[in-house]
Amino acid sequence: MVKDYVRHALERSSLFVGAPEPAIKMALEAASLRTFPIESEIFREDDLGEAVYLIVEGRVKVSRANLEGRERIFTILAPPEILGEMALISSVNRSATAYCLDNVTTLVIYRDELKGILDRHPHVLWNLARILAKRLGDMNREVEMLSFSSTQSCVAYAMQGMYLRGAFKTGKDGLPTLEFTHQDLANRTGNSRETITRVLKDLEKDGIIKTRPGIISLLKPHALEAVIYGLRETDE
Repeated sequence: MVKDYVRHALERSSLFVGAPEPAIKMALEAASLRTFPIESEIFREDDLGEAVYLIVEGRVKVSRANLEGRERIFTILAPPEILGEMALISSVNRSATAYCLDNVTTLVIYRDELKGILDRHPHVLWNLARILAKRLGDMNREVEMLSFSSTQSCVAYAMQGMYLRGAFKTGKDGLPTLEFTHQDLANRTGNSRETITRVLKDLEKDGIIKTRPGIISLLKPHALEAVIYGLRETDE
C-alpha cells in the first residue's frame, strides 16, 4: 500500500510526470515519505540544501527575512509542486524558509540519488528544466508587476498566483478560501498593511473577493485577470 501511494505521488509530481518506468523505479528506491505537522518548518533559510521535497499533501509557504527582519513571502506551494531544488542543484545553502500551512506530506530525494536519476533519464532532467524555467518566468513577471503596475494590480497578481498554485482551499460556503492576514499579503507584495487593507476593501466593493479577519475568499477568481491589467469587466 505504501509503495503504491509513493508511486502515485511520484507519477503526479511535476518532476516525474510522464517519466519512463525505469526512472520511476529509481525514484521509488530513492524516495522516502516524510510528514511535517502544521506550523512546522521543513527547512530554514541558510540550512544546507541536501534534498529535494516533492509535495504530496498540504501547502507550504516559502519566505525569508529581509535585512530589517521583516518576512517576505515568495509563494505558497501545493501538490504536485517540488520544493528546495535550487539549493540542491547549486550546492548553496537554502535561500528561504519553508513553513507548513497544513499537515504536509512529502517525498524526499537526496542529492546523490537525484543526480543519478537525472544522469540516466533526460525526461526527468527536462521536467526539472521546465520547472526552473517557469519559476524564472514567474519571477520576471513579478518583478515587472511590482515595478510598473498599480498596487491593486500587484495584489490581484499575488492572489491569482496563489489561487493557481493551489493555495486556496474550498471553504464551507464553496468559495476558494485562504487563511491569509492583511499583513501576510503585505509581506507577499512588499506593501504596507494599511495599503493592503485599502486595496482589499476596493476589491470587496467590486464584488471580487470577500474578507473576514485573517481570511480571503474569492467570489470571482476570473476577474483578477482584469484587475491585473487595469481592465474592468462590465458584464459579470
